[in-house]
Amino acid sequence: MRNGIENLNSPCSECVLCSFRGEPPKDALFLYASTPILRQIVASKLKNLQVRFQLENELFRIDEGQDLAIKGLLTGLSDAECGDIRATRESGAALLGASSLEALGKQIETAWFDDAVRSDTFTTFFQPIVDTRESRVFAHECLIRLFSDRAYSGGEIIDTAISRGRVHLFDSYARRLSIRTAARQHKPHTKVFVNFMPSSIYDPALCMASTLDELAKTGMTSDEIVFEVVESDHVRDVKQLRKICDFYRKQGFGFALDDVGTGTNSLQMVCDLKPDYIKLDKSLISGISDTMYNAAVRSLTEFADQFGLHVVAEGVETSETAEILQSMGIHLMQGYYFGRPAAMMS
Repeated sequence: MRNGIENLNSPCSECVLCSFRGEPPKDALFLYASTPILRQIVASKLKNLQVRFQLENELFRIDEGQDLAIKGLLTGLSDAECGDIRATRESGAALLGASSLEALGKQIETAWFDDAVRSDTFTTFFQPIVDTRESRVFAHECLIRLFSDRAYSGGEIIDTAISRGRVHLFDSYARRLSIRTAARQHKPHTKVFVNFMPSSIYDPALCMASTLDELAKTGMTSDEIVFEVVESDHVRDVKQLRKICDFYRKQGFGFALDDVGTGTNSLQMVCDLKPDYIKLDKSLISGISDTMYNAAVRSLTEFADQFGLHVVAEGVETSETAEILQSMGIHLMQGYYFGRPAAMMS
């Protein structure tokens, strides 16, 4: 255990899907090039890269532990050629179902993700949400970051979790990390917005068990936490999201919907879910000086006020934007004008 985090190589208390399955198998790698010319190209590149291989029934067998050579093999090949080279670790596998060389290369290039989860090197940054009416910090949104060989943004981390099939594992890990890190700095009478991905939660009571345990350890209360759905424009199962939302409310948590005003289903989702907070997408806020954008934001705000929903404007970067929003009755704002994401709460 490191910093109070469960051993991610064994099932956690939430559910079996949180089990981390460890290192990928380090068996020999088999490549199949679909044409004789492509096989000649692969053989030549492997020789130039000084990679040991054997050609067995038109399959290139690459010895264990030389996966990084795939990066060199990808260099200089067209997308079509990469797609015509299949890769598998099982010599008897159906090659049509095997990964493309490009897909395998991406898996190797994103190996940093599993390493970072295993070593618990992700961190949480905080961006303030300000109540301009009361001139105070109303809340902080928790944002996941990684500083390793380079800096990895939250979007890049989430995209990698999805591509590596680690969404359930990582979403659970990130929630617990956010709550634990926020608790060390949390100030009275402020809230903490914690992101979650609905696709990672198939049974709210089961999948949130260790998150609730983590909260209990910190001494924070459920009414100080707002769970914010991310990627809301990609949600396909609104009924399942409503089930999650209802669970949060029964536990005393707040619920926020992000990116409102974009996507084809965001307004329908607001009506179906009745969130406590709607976060207006930064693309709307950045165009607030335009007549039509202004009218769209004003209409959303009036709608929210009518039904008692709190509006948060994201992407506020100038004093002019803040003033326009205030004139519309929007007082909760988030953006670089008030503070960039940082390791310490402002």
